[in-house]
Amino acid sequence: MKRFFLISAVLAALASPAQAQTQVTGTTTGCFTIGCVPSSSATLGGLTFTGTTFNDVTSVGGFLGLGGAVNNLGIYTLLNAPTFDYTNRAFTLDVAFSAPATVPGSTQFNALLQGEVNPNGQGGVQINFLTHDFAFNFSNANSPTNVLQLHINDIALNPDQTNYGSGYVQVATGLPVPAPTAGMGALPLLTLLGVLGWRWRRQEEV
Repeated sequence: MKRFFLISAVLAALASPAQAQTQVTGTTTGCFTIGCVPSSSATLGGLTFTGTTFNDVTSVGGFLGLGGAVNNLGIYTLLNAPTFDYTNRAFTLDVAFSAPATVPGSTQFNALLQGEVNPNGQGGVQINFLTHDFAFNFSNANSPTNVLQLHINDIALNPDQTNYGSGYVQVATGLPVPAPTAGMGALPLLTLLGVLGWRWRRQEEV
């Protein structure tokens, strides 16, 4: 029974990162066409993107949802423009984080997401992002190897409609950036458990 509790304590100490709320602050800018420079507003036919800011704290578990009228990832408005062809039009969204600061500190992180605009239904449009997830390291008093992961959702709009860019942030403290190094994290733990098992067997033999 003592061995069981000792193994449980080792697993809890090594596998559970510190849990704390994290301040997340940033802005969004965007633009249409290939090779464009993101700005606070951009228009393509009847489709308009307006950049926004977000500023909130994660839950104790490190989760923060983004979307709705406040703390969103940009505002999209579609006017009725039936003669405009939205097929295969490029869109670039820049999500710039000023908090938490990246490693080294006080460095802004930019998640540059490439998307494509296409017609959707009767006069509507769909914006599909080619990559939905980005991650970066940041440091604080708890650890120099914290990770913030951003996930962004695709956008769908009907004519004469406004929609808000949405997604979420997930923060893990005391962990390295996932893949390709994440798979090595179990090796020290397995080694430690093997050493503990060998010592217990030696004590029984003595």
